[in-house]
Amino acid sequence: MQDTGKGGASAKPPPNSLADADDVKSPLFDLEEQIPVFQPGSQAMAMFVPLEHSLFDPFDALMTKAEQLKASLENMEKHSAAVQDNIMFIYERERRRILRHAKILEGANGIVETDVGISVQEEEAMMAFVDAPMPLDADYSTRYLSTYTAPNAPPECPPRQAAILWSLYNAGQELDQLAGYGAHAQGILDEYKKALAQELTSVVDKPAQDGNASQP
Repeated sequence: MQDTGKGGASAKPPPNSLADADDVKSPLFDLEEQIPVFQPGSQAMAMFVPLEHSLFDPFDALMTKAEQLKASLENMEKHSAAVQDNIMFIYERERRRILRHAKILEGANGIVETDVGISVQEEEAMMAFVDAPMPLDADYSTRYLSTYTAPNAPPECPPRQAAILWSLYNAGQELDQLAGYGAHAQGILDEYKKALAQELTSVVDKPAQDGNASQP
């Protein structure tokens, strides 16, 4: 069983993927939603947020630049939060599709029992990291830096095991997208906050400057 992951590197679904499984006679088609296969760039749809009805209500025009910047900042904060919710929804939907796809394959081909424990190679790799000496220049007091590494796309394997691995891969892509968009949005918000602070400072300083200019 294969599946698709992130918008960057993607894996092509095999001939027996959900896209080609409509002929499988399974009650799951009637009991669960049919979700399209996640394609590269699918996460881009998260940027589209429905318009609010309040946008069509009468309003008083903002007179000062500070008011305009403050309103823009509030709208940006609201929009970025909605986009992050959309990103989580997209990857949650993909998680449901992965599980449904595994159920369809098992319903058609039967359950393939797999070893849920770690392999000898995985245990050796894990213990190698545990036993490795600490680097001389390492500073583990920096707690705010993430040490997370998103998993690679899983290899071909039975449906149930593949569903677990692809779900982990999907979660990794979700975290990557949330972190990337969060940093992007925060950079824009910081610029608006900086511009608003400068505008408020200039408004406070202007009366003092005007008073000094009026003196002989």
